[in-house]
Amino acid sequence: MDSDHTQVLLNAVAAAVMAPSSYNTQPWRFRIVGGTTLEILADVARHLGVIDRDRRQLVQSCGCALFNARVAVRAMGFTDEVTTMPADGAGRGVLATLRLGPALVQCNDDLALMRALSLRRTNRRPFLSMPVANVEPLIDAAARAGAWAVRLDPEQKRRLGILIDRADQLQYADPEFRAELARWLTPVGSRRRDGIPFVEKEYGSALPFSVMRALRSPSLGAELGKTEQELVSGSPVVVVLGTDGDDLAAWLASGQALEAMLLEATALDLSAAFLNQALEVPEQRALIADLVGRTGYPQMVLRLGYPGVPFHHAAPRRDLDDVVEIVT
Repeated sequence: MDSDHTQVLLNAVAAAVMAPSSYNTQPWRFRIVGGTTLEILADVARHLGVIDRDRRQLVQSCGCALFNARVAVRAMGFTDEVTTMPADGAGRGVLATLRLGPALVQCNDDLALMRALSLRRTNRRPFLSMPVANVEPLIDAAARAGAWAVRLDPEQKRRLGILIDRADQLQYADPEFRAELARWLTPVGSRRRDGIPFVEKEYGSALPFSVMRALRSPSLGAELGKTEQELVSGSPVVVVLGTDGDDLAAWLASGQALEAMLLEATALDLSAAFLNQALEVPEQRALIADLVGRTGYPQMVLRLGYPGVPFHHAAPRRDLDDVVEIVT
């Protein structure tokens, strides 16, 4: 039976690694212990020291992976018994443990989330102008995971666009930011299993030489800022996801809430893209909180809508052998 349970947890890891992560760094590791428990650990070697100085986005990425693992466990007919920030794992970098609980009858909601999990893609392209009338399922999903979400009105979107434009200009003016970003961009045909493919960024070309030249351009930040402003204003839905606290536990919860929202959105045929530049610039994060107009800490900014063209590309993922360890 233990070998059967180990296979269930391996399947859960296969689902976990399909989660989104900051710049597709995939900063997670997994340990299966005794055939019944899965530990989710932070891989600090993949920390973005310039972009994510406090490791907030690293922990959020692991939260997304945890949520996927939980969905998979329930879809395979087991209760997911989760402990976040376990005291006995703090020294080993364990962010959460997921233990296989009693068997249960799979529900349609979990099976729908499991289907959405394999279909979810980050879509950085413009969305159709079709309105999205109801985002309550997304907001409810965030609340169940311990976070709040606010849909921005047109004036808030306009103000957000200005903040994102400013953040782009500040980041791309920083040589350390450009150097770190360049390390996580991958050319077409690359055998790397992480990073963001050139073709997914707005640099005017997918050719490595052209992209590296664009990254050296002093006007790139202003150009990208203008593009992002247009994407914000043209997106039917822009949402700020946040938490009441701002510690490791809150970051992990916001990651779970983010993936819950993304899977609900996918089930509704919506696509999503991230707008986190302003949150990566510390002095501008508080301005996003003011813009939202509620107490708490913004953790993620998303734009959502119906995709304009069929979107099939999936970012690369590391092999399971690279991320999971089995301890008997």
